[in-house]
Amino acid sequence: MMNKLKELPFTSYHPSYEFLAFYRIFFSLFLLWAGVADNSWIHSIPNSAMHPPISMLSFTDTIPSEAFFVICRYTMYASLLLILIGFRPRIFCILYMILYVTTSNYAYSFGKVNHDFIYTLPVLIMSFSPWNRVYSFFPEPKKETDELAKSWPVFLMSMIFGFGMFTAGLSKILGGWLSTDTQYTQIFFNQYRYIIGWNDLLSDFYDKISSQAFWEFLDYFTVIFETVFIVAFFNPRFFRGMLLVTVFFHLNVLLMLNISFMYSIGLYALFIPAYLIPATFRNQVKNVLTHLFNPGYRVGAVLFAVFYLLILGVFNTNAASFIIDGFFSVIAFGKYSTALIMLGGSFLLALYLLMRSLGKDTVRNE
Repeated sequence: MMNKLKELPFTSYHPSYEFLAFYRIFFSLFLLWAGVADNSWIHSIPNSAMHPPISMLSFTDTIPSEAFFVICRYTMYASLLLILIGFRPRIFCILYMILYVTTSNYAYSFGKVNHDFIYTLPVLIMSFSPWNRVYSFFPEPKKETDELAKSWPVFLMSMIFGFGMFTAGLSKILGGWLSTDTQYTQIFFNQYRYIIGWNDLLSDFYDKISSQAFWEFLDYFTVIFETVFIVAFFNPRFFRGMLLVTVFFHLNVLLMLNISFMYSIGLYALFIPAYLIPATFRNQVKNVLTHLFNPGYRVGAVLFAVFYLLILGVFNTNAASFIIDGFFSVIAFGKYSTALIMLGGSFLLALYLLMRSLGKDTVRNE
């Protein structure tokens, strides 16, 4: 039993070099689309107002200059671009996370602490995987590739996410969510609808539901769903099934509370069972990426990164956001159309892959 547990991080997942490289490209582009927060406003806050949470800033009350935050922002963008083209991605992943944690800590010292860290963490954890072996202008030499590292970073991400979800469920248990005297989901719904004023999508529909049993069911479902994650990561198939439920949960939160969790898709994509995707489509993607990320074009790749930064500096325009948001604006049908497309599309893809996993035997070569 103990031997199986010791081997679990190295035997749970079997992603191919191609999938890991695809995820490097996808996730760096995803973070470019999400953008890097402009925290230069922090320099104007007086030092006396700084009350950081327990963190690396606990021992200081000095706020850096505006130039510090500007340099951090551009360095983070440059790091993402270098990760994308495959130039020393491990170094720049670590640099990106150091700057991200530092600037975020300053931002969190004056108000609400966000939980978006978990959705950014893959850029650090996956940097220790061989995700720069292929589809890279600066590929990692074969002799430097750690075969065991194909699995454990993915497993570690599943464990971290699972523990995070469990703590969310545990806090709800301690907060009384399982008490039948109070329906906490309904309380949150009413707060967002009537106090904050978020009443779009299916808010009117849920507002008409007065059944105590319905709202109590949502309380229990949320708590059970979140706490089960503490064991879900032990089995990749079960964990992926729970991620399907998670995407459905996020979609329902969007429809009910108008809260979008669409940026979580960047994390969930890491667990796509690529072996279930039709081989024809996979081969087409491989051919495109092989031709596009040709090491012979590395000079052009560096020029692309420089040009991207010039556009950002001169026009203050993040090209990835400009292009992708522009695409979504063309097919927009409402205020939350981008989030609905992202979450709804992810849910349908997950259902499709689930049906394929049940419909036939597949070789697990991701």
